[in-house]
Amino acid sequence: MLERLTAAPVFGPPTMAGEVTVIPVRAVSVGFGFGAGSGGGPAGTEPAGSSGGGGGGAGRAEPRGYIRITGQEVKFEPIMDQTRVALAGILMVAWNVFWVSATVRAALKRYGRRSGA
Repeated sequence: MLERLTAAPVFGPPTMAGEVTVIPVRAVSVGFGFGAGSGGGPAGTEPAGSSGGGGGGAGRAEPRGYIRITGQEVKFEPIMDQTRVALAGILMVAWNVFWVSATVRAALKRYGRRSGA
């Protein structure tokens, strides 16, 4: 099993294009979980001494960039996920609209109390 623990999931095979070598880089994450329980349900819906359990795991690899090797330098070039950049922009606009409208409502509510008195 230990022979399978290599850098291969993170670094892809090197590719040469003329004088430049490119090595792809990924972020790899793995997660596992397990749960178990025992006992009867409320109002006797399950018999006493019943038990259950379960478990699972997942993993994913996302491209993060590439290492570019030339005769003069070795440099990591990150890859930007354009979808995430666009979603972050949309989220920022929505956040600003929310707070501007909340501020305007609060100001109008406060101003309305003063002018109505």
